[in-house]
Amino acid sequence: MLRQLILMSFSLMLLVAGPAAAQEAELTKEQEAEIFAVFLADAKEGDAAAQYKVAVAYYTGRGVSKSDKIESAFWLQKAADQGHKQAISRLAWHYRNGVGVIQNLPQSEELYKKAYTLGVVGSSVPLAAIYRSGEGTPVEEGGQGRVRENHTEAVRWALIAADAGIDRGQNLMGELYRDGVGVPQDFAKALEWFELSAEQDFALAYFNASKIYRDPELEGFSDTEKGIRYLKLAADKGHAGAMIDLALAYVEGTDVPQNYDLALEWYSKAAAKNRRSAVQLAKAYESGLFGDPDPAHAYKWYYIARESGEVSGIVGALATKDKISEPVRLSMEREGNKWLREITN
Repeated sequence: MLRQLILMSFSLMLLVAGPAAAQEAELTKEQEAEIFAVFLADAKEGDAAAQYKVAVAYYTGRGVSKSDKIESAFWLQKAADQGHKQAISRLAWHYRNGVGVIQNLPQSEELYKKAYTLGVVGSSVPLAAIYRSGEGTPVEEGGQGRVRENHTEAVRWALIAADAGIDRGQNLMGELYRDGVGVPQDFAKALEWFELSAEQDFALAYFNASKIYRDPELEGFSDTEKGIRYLKLAADKGHAGAMIDLALAYVEGTDVPQNYDLALEWYSKAAAKNRRSAVQLAKAYESGLFGDPDPAHAYKWYYIARESGEVSGIVGALATKDKISEPVRLSMEREGNKWLREITN
């Protein structure tokens, strides 16, 4: 009975749909470690379901001392070799992104197709995305191979996902119609698909639809009120691009009342979500978007981007460093470090 309770608890914690998230569970680290040990023992005995859960645990870092993407890929391979469909789909993601393995797009393509044949319909979405623009590095350039761009296949796989009601697939069909990729460019059909995806609360679909509704050059589609409403919905759901667009709208007073405080708030939220957005906020200060040019605060946000590993942050920080005094630089760095601590806690 105890073993069954442990397995049930751990299943709630680790059975996840995608590679970047784990369901929350009210367990202590000690309990998670004990439960992980149970699954690890079963995984070593060859239990595919346990191998998959061990792989997820290593990816998320729950139940283990630290996250280990290589171990995660290792156990996914073990489970995939036994035909575990979720492991196959997840391993495809690892090969597509080079996480814990050497990036190999042909291998990813093969695994996604295998997962689809086993019933993982969601595998159709990354397949469509891969075929949309082609991905990978040719062998002659030192890579593992490239999947060539194939717009016909992109549309076929995207339509499979969209017809299955998958929000990402519906959004992708909208993007294909919007851009005229594999289908004639058709903004009306693009909006139909974006709206279907938005009905499922998909942030990117809100953002994509908002851009069409807010574009004054698209005659017959402009709907400023709806465009701003969708933009706010996308921003509220954490889409960094929507946050930046909303911040700019408040700076310029475009379709919303001009409000620098709200603009700064959304810029900051975007930077917390995606450190590349910190560079955009730095440039806003540098160019005087909030009034007079402010090299001190520009340096602060370049510094934040730099500390987060953004190359453009390194360049920007070097360029603005000489425009401020040493005490101001140190003060801005302290503020930047404080901000970074606050958003990581």
